[in-house]
Amino acid sequence: MRKPHRASSTLVVIIYRLGIGGIAVMSLLAFMMPFALPRVLSWVQPEIIFLGDDNQKVLYLTIDDGPSSATEEIMSVLAKHRVPATFFIIGNHVHSDTQLSMLNEAGFSLGNHLRTTTRCSSLPLERFQEDFDFTDQLIHRFAKPAYFRPPSDFGTPDQLSYVRTKGYQPIVGTVFPLDHWVTHPAILAILVRWLAVPGGIIIMHDGDVRGHTTAKVLDRIIPILKNRGFTFEALTKPRPSKATKSSVNLRE
Repeated sequence: MRKPHRASSTLVVIIYRLGIGGIAVMSLLAFMMPFALPRVLSWVQPEIIFLGDDNQKVLYLTIDDGPSSATEEIMSVLAKHRVPATFFIIGNHVHSDTQLSMLNEAGFSLGNHLRTTTRCSSLPLERFQEDFDFTDQLIHRFAKPAYFRPPSDFGTPDQLSYVRTKGYQPIVGTVFPLDHWVTHPAILAILVRWLAVPGGIIIMHDGDVRGHTTAKVLDRIIPILKNRGFTFEALTKPRPSKATKSSVNLRE
C-alpha cells in the first residue's frame, strides 16, 4: 500500500485541529493581510510611501535592479499590454547610454535604486551619499526622477533625509511576490494577484535571470488584474491623499 505523503498528512492534521473556526480565522487573516500591510508599514515608517491612491482600483508597477539583458523583454510585454512602469535603476548595471535612453524614450519613468544592491542601512552615510549621487547623475542625463527605493531594506533616517534634500520621495510598496526566492511564474502570478489592493505598488525585478521570469509573470498577470477591474498608472510626484493618512495620491 502506498504511504500518504508526509506534507499532506501534516496538512490534514492541522486542518482537523483548527476546526471550522480556526480555518475561518486563518482565511480572514489571509484576506485582510494585503489591505493591512501597507497601512501598518506606513505607521512604522511614515517617511516612506507604501500605498498609492486607495480611492480607486489602481495599481502602480515598479521594476527594480535594472537595466539588464532582460529589460527589453520586459518593455515589450508592457508595451503589448499598454501598462506604464517605473524602472528603479542600479547605477553599476548601466553600461551604456542606450540602456537608459530607450526606457525614457518609450515613456517609462526612472527611479534611483543606488549604485549596488548592498543592503541600504548597512552603508555609512558618506558611502550612501556617493552611491546615491552616482546613480542620480546617470538618471538625470535622461529624466527627472522623483522616487528613491532603498535596496534590501528601508534605509536609515539620515539616508532618507538626504534623499529628500535631493528632491526624491522614498517609496517601497507591498505587492511584492518574493521573487528573490520564488522563481516559478505561476506561483509569482498567484502572489501578485493575492497582494493586489487598490493603490497597491507592485515590486518586481529586472536582471539577467530574474528579469526574464518577470516578463513571463507580467504577461500572465496583467490581463488577470485588468479583468478584476484594476487599471495601471504611472508614478508621478506625490501629494497628500485625503483618503487616509497611510497612503498618498500618486497622480498629479
